[in-house]
Amino acid sequence: MKTSQAVIILLLVANLAATIWFGVEKRNRPEPIQGTASSSHSLPALITDDVKEQILEEFKRLFNEGNFDGLYSMFGAAAQARFSKEASDQEFEKLKKFFHSVEDGGFSHSEFLGAQGDTNVYVLNYVVKLAETSEFGTKGTLKVTLAVHGDQYEIYGIRLNGGTI
Repeated sequence: MKTSQAVIILLLVANLAATIWFGVEKRNRPEPIQGTASSSHSLPALITDDVKEQILEEFKRLFNEGNFDGLYSMFGAAAQARFSKEASDQEFEKLKKFFHSVEDGGFSHSEFLGAQGDTNVYVLNYVVKLAETSEFGTKGTLKVTLAVHGDQYEIYGIRLNGGTI
């Protein structure tokens, strides 16, 4: 057998082995999740457009006034049990120092984070316009984490991010 024929046969065998190997590996890999859980978990009926708007407007008003007591009171009992008012005040003071104020905003979308027992957890995402004097640009996002249990909800978390978009 000529050397060139041996090389061709060797390459064909290597190609066949690789095809079989990658075919078996693909079958053993979990299928990627198409979309996210939010596609099958839309917000419950109690989180209406008015509720989403009220949450944003209350946050804007309290934040712009520097009313850290009011911001802490937005959190539900479960969130308040996780962190103190003093810790909340310190974090909101930092946000106020860097972002100054939230001028405008609107609801963008929601995400389903998962269930904790019989409570579903969602994140409401808002696009916000920050003050011209903001240290992190004039556009940002506000993320409000909600826990929904039956016909009630409470705020678990609030996160304000800036950007130069």
